[in-house]
Amino acid sequence: MREKELRKIISFVCDDYVDTILTSLEEEEDIVKDFPYTIACSNFIGELRDKNIIVDLVNTFEDTIIDRIVREISNFLAR
Repeated sequence: MREKELRKIISFVCDDYVDTILTSLEEEEDIVKDFPYTIACSNFIGELRDKNIIVDLVNTFEDTIIDRIVREISNFLAR
């Protein structure tokens, strides 16, 4: 999991809860399954960045993927 990219993605959706969500992802291994799109996107963006290809969430993924990320984070916060 790419924490830097994950932090940016979560900040895009809900900046006030970044630390809460990241702490939960680090401490609760079973919660990772609830964020498949979020983690996959952060890993993809991170791998591109390692190759000096700079992209961001909005310009790289279509609205469907972004909506699923928002839903994953919303579901987590609604618990």
